[in-house]
Amino acid sequence: MINITERFRLLIEQSKNEESEDIYRLEPIYFQEPFLLIGIDLINLQRRIYIDITSENWEEEQLKSFPKWRGIDIGQEYFSQIGPLKEKNFLVISQIVEDSEEIFERVLQNLVDHILMKEELSLYTVVYKVLDRWHNFFKKKWDTKLTIEEEMGLFGELYYINKWLEFFPQEPPLIVKDWKGPLKNRIDFVSKKGGVEIKTVTPKIRDEIKISNEKQLEINPVIDTLFLYVLKVEVNDSTGNSLQNMIETIEEQLVNRAPSLAVKFKDLLLEAGVISDDYDKNYFFVHEELGYIATEEFPKLTSKNLPTGINNVSYSIDLSHCKSFKVPIDDVFNLNKQG
Repeated sequence: MINITERFRLLIEQSKNEESEDIYRLEPIYFQEPFLLIGIDLINLQRRIYIDITSENWEEEQLKSFPKWRGIDIGQEYFSQIGPLKEKNFLVISQIVEDSEEIFERVLQNLVDHILMKEELSLYTVVYKVLDRWHNFFKKKWDTKLTIEEEMGLFGELYYINKWLEFFPQEPPLIVKDWKGPLKNRIDFVSKKGGVEIKTVTPKIRDEIKISNEKQLEINPVIDTLFLYVLKVEVNDSTGNSLQNMIETIEEQLVNRAPSLAVKFKDLLLEAGVISDDYDKNYFFVHEELGYIATEEFPKLTSKNLPTGINNVSYSIDLSHCKSFKVPIDDVFNLNKQG
């Protein structure tokens, strides 16, 4: 994988060590189609990426349609010759200088990762989808961060992913494809075998979990097996793991086991409106893990047993009355095992 931050750093260092009056430097970073280059203005350190779009012949309207936000500029440049390349059109994505270079480099890293995955999509579609995802992220980010309850809920889903990766170190990490929580599905993890809903609660006198609506625990032909994975978690400022810790741990494993799924994982975090650096203050310590199978007999409200005209019901389940539905933790993780 190409490390965009490292390539910009090296380009700046090389420029400092060379005697030259150039105020702008270009560096190729990918030597196959589509050719990729990075550039930097040595006066204000503005960063750019150049993406070869010669083969697709984009219309002007396509260029204008890209999602944009404060801090980014998108244009097109033609080069009759640049190094060994001749007669090339490049999409140029530039950093607005006052914007943070760190977040801009994250955008470029995500974009390059997707381009190098060689997805069966046009280059225009790949670029558009990445920029649109970041555009949506910035809209969420400027509004608000996750509440502590949302942060704890996401921690529970990440904890499940990380533990699944530890359970099955030789399995393809397709657990990432099963992760539906950031997409606002009713069940957090869905595979061909069924679903796993994660519930993260703080330790207290009564063991209660909250159910958001009457459809959340419904069994149907698509999800005919449903487990609840309950984590009792204490929030503090020093002991356990933060969201940042969990994200970095998972990313490291995915990069080594399946780089394309590491990219997918980052995409899902953006869907949830999260980048790890924003969430390094709260630590979550897991006191206990519990597994339950939510069969038809499990105490719950569903569309079938609500009176006609009643819907959008949220409620709590007292787990002290669910002991007969407890299952070994291994059963919960095996549901998302492939094969």
